[in-house]
Amino acid sequence: MSRLEEQQLSPEQRALAAQLEPLWRRAYAIVARHPELDASDVFHTLVNLSRTPSERLRRGLLHGRAGTLPR
Repeated sequence: MSRLEEQQLSPEQRALAAQLEPLWRRAYAIVARHPELDASDVFHTLVNLSRTPSERLRRGLLHGRAGTLPR
């Protein structure tokens, strides 16, 4: 992120960017060793690994229901 872009962020947005930056760096490092992988998929996996198993399950169940039709 450029300095100009960073200055335009709110304090909350800057805090989130600072929190996620190491995960993006790690994702790109993994993709450098495994170019067949997609950096955004690796990032998403790393984010999910930081969640508790129950949170991952809850989010997965909610996501699975989003595409179902009501009976």
